[in-house]
Formats: sequence, structure tokens, C-alpha cells
Amino acid sequence: MKQKYLILLAVVLVFGFSFHYFSRIIIREKNKKIAGIDNTIKRNQERLNSAKVLNEQLQEVSKVIKNTITDEQQFSNEEINSFVKQLADLADQYKIAINSIFPKSVYSAGKILEQEYVLDITVEYIQLGQLLTSLESLDQVVKVKTIDVKPIRSETQKTEVDLEIVTRYNVILELSTFKITKEA
Repeated sequence: MKQKYLILLAVVLVFGFSFHYFSRIIIREKNKKIAGIDNTIKRNQERLNSAKVLNEQLQEVSKVIKNTITDEQQFSNEEINSFVKQLADLADQYKIAINSIFPKSVYSAGKILEQEYVLDITVEYIQLGQLLTSLESLDQVVKVKTIDVKPIRSETQKTEVDLEIVTRYNVILELSTFKITKEA
């Protein structure tokens, strides 16, 4: 009887070790397969994210192109006033003092229409950078023709740590917006 139990115990132990050994091999293969699939998912997710970013950028370019192409032979008063309002809103957003803002001359060379604007503002250096960055991100083609910067005064602002000197500038920006007329 003792031999039967020993044989049974040996068979159970061999079966247990065999089961454990083969299950580890199977699990290891499955883990490798899962890791491969996981890497494929990560690569495809990165591609998808890149495609989304590229799509957003192309949509912005598409907006600029749509806003640039026109059937008209000149800028309408509504377009001119709308751009002036955009400039005023940007200046208000960054708390920039506007001395004057007005449309200048209209230039037309073949199929390209150009509307010029003059923006006279009083700003700090950082405000000017913020304004130029915002102009760059508008949904139309905007060209900064000239920037005339003149310091007007320095103000001392007292902080807890030390004195900070803030220089304000009188800036005259000559801007242009463009439109391209469609061919008939």
C-alpha cells in the first residue's frame, strides 16, 4: 500500500511539475505575443496622434486659404472694418493702448489684392511680442511691413524684492492683408 501511495505521489508530483513547466512556457509565449501587440498598438497610437496634429494644422492652413481666395476685385468695407476690429480686440486682450488705427491704401497687382493698415500703439516689450504672435495666428495672410519702435518713458514699479523698470514704447506697425482673386 505504501508503494502505491508513493507511486501515486510521484505521478502527482511529475504531473504537477509538468503542468507548471508547460504552463510557464505557454504563458511566456503569450506574454511575448501580448508585448508585440502592445508595441504595435503604441506605434499605431503615435501615428494616429501625429495624423491628428497634422490634420489640425492642415485645417488651419485650409482656413487661411479659404479666407484668402475671393471673387471680388477689391476689399469690401466689411472686410476692412472686420480686420480693424480684430486688431482692436487683440490690443484690448493684451491691454495695449491704441493711439490710432486706420486702413491705408489698397494695392492691386494682377490677381493679388493688398490692403494696408497703420496701427499706432503704446506697449511694453512683452505686449508687443504677444500682439505679433497673435497676428501670426490669424486666419488670413498678414504681413508686417514695418515696425517703428521708439521708447517713450521708463516707469519704476516697486516690488517686494527690488525695483523693476518698465520701458514703454511707441510702436507704429504697418500691416498688410492679402486676397487672391479667383480665375473666372
